[in-house]
Amino acid sequence: DLVERHLADGQHVFIDFTANWCWTCKVNERTVLSDQILRSRFEQLNVQLVKADWTSRNIEITALLKSFGRSGVPLYVLFPARRPEWPIVLPEIITVGLVLDALDEAAAAADSPATR
Repeated sequence: DLVERHLADGQHVFIDFTANWCWTCKVNERTVLSDQILRSRFEQLNVQLVKADWTSRNIEITALLKSFGRSGVPLYVLFPARRPEWPIVLPEIITVGLVLDALDEAAAAADSPATR
């Protein structure tokens, strides 16, 4: 619901599917998602950051993971503004460059009238 509202309001949405026990998630958080260049780009593009905490294996988050063909975390999904049909799914191991490229792709998709 929250994601759909942000998309309808013309905002990009980055969902971070994570868990407290996930080492890869923690490494990505500390080395990539906390990067100042990336944080600035999130802010510049008005990206809404949503954390889907799967620490206690929430059933709704489990269903969302399965909808993206995943059985666990980490999972990173970027939705371009007004384009819920065009999710950009990132790999489990991310880099600042990968996320910046996905943000550029999301910005282009939000501005494009074409669909995938």
